[in-house]
Amino acid sequence: MTDETGRGSAAAAPDTVVDLFATWLDELAGAVRHRFQDLPDDAVAYRPDPGGNSVGVTLWHFTRWLDLLTHQAWRAEPVSGEVWHRNGWAARTGYDPTGLGFQGYGVVTGFTVEEVDAVPFLTSSQLLAYFSEVTDSLRAELRGLTTGQLHEPAPGLGGQRSRYSWLAPVLQGSFGHIGEIDALLAMRTRRMAD
Repeated sequence: MTDETGRGSAAAAPDTVVDLFATWLDELAGAVRHRFQDLPDDAVAYRPDPGGNSVGVTLWHFTRWLDLLTHQAWRAEPVSGEVWHRNGWAARTGYDPTGLGFQGYGVVTGFTVEEVDAVPFLTSSQLLAYFSEVTDSLRAELRGLTTGQLHEPAPGLGGQRSRYSWLAPVLQGSFGHIGEIDALLAMRTRRMAD
């Protein structure tokens, strides 16, 4: 059986909430790859409003949230355990967002315009690499969870929220940001045509 777009089948439907999240994560990864594969630097840097985020910063923003929830919230690791730090992104870019923005999470949420301006430019291939490293880590974490564990408190960042309550809004927001990226790229295309 397929849906209204002619895709999928009832037999292919995820069996558990964990499977559903893993499927959504795969769909998010596909959407990001589709938009950023070979995206030119001027498109990555496109920012029509100086008070808003560029295409690249938008991807970096939700990737940072996925990084934070996987390592600090779910695994109770210190900031140094995040992919941004552990895999050398902070060292290579010379940029450490720790302590900035909302609750000092360094994820763009709550950044001032000046703090957004300080986020280093990353090419589409660099953004895709960071995003892939983060989603690979999250995917591995998801594979090891039962539905019950998903609803238990995550051990990090105060231990008050479940893994589910960390992941659900961040994934939903990430898909929303895909729409934002589409809108920004469409604006860029229209401006180039003028």
